[in-house]
Amino acid sequence: MNARPDTCKEFAVAPAPVWRLLWLWLPMLGVAVMIVATTLQSAQRTPMDLAITLPFLLLVSGVLSWAFFRRRIELQGSELVVTSTFYRRRTAVSALQLDRARIVDLAEHAEFKPGIKINGFGMPGFQSGHYRSGGKKVFCLVTDASRVLHLPLRDGSALLLSPENPRALLDALNAQATR
Repeated sequence: MNARPDTCKEFAVAPAPVWRLLWLWLPMLGVAVMIVATTLQSAQRTPMDLAITLPFLLLVSGVLSWAFFRRRIELQGSELVVTSTFYRRRTAVSALQLDRARIVDLAEHAEFKPGIKINGFGMPGFQSGHYRSGGKKVFCLVTDASRVLHLPLRDGSALLLSPENPRALLDALNAQATR
């Protein structure tokens, strides 16, 4: 937990193994190989096609890789701010139902597991963004499914977060709620 200005506390996110980026890079490499193969076999395609397409694929892969590492959980005064890949969710602590918050292992509690991706970024073992879980809206930053902080909101939705120390975040939220 790193302290920033007096009213802002940052909570480390549980690390996600870098090898998970293979779920991104291997398909991109496959697409690049197919593009090169079809360009070499086609009389209609030119080397200029490769000069445009391959750097574009590299750029897209680079942006998605950068997004994979963009993760932050902060308690800014009376607001919980979660930044994850291309998404940011600001939630007032007063909107959380902290008495129903739980630290769960998603393998044991499948009812909390992110289901249908609505607007998110995900790969096996990593979910970021907006999902549905049990018919409810869920905002996710899940990097370690074995210790996820489930934070229900008063509007029926929830947050699923993977802080490195879920208990410390829950204690800080409870302390902020009592102020």
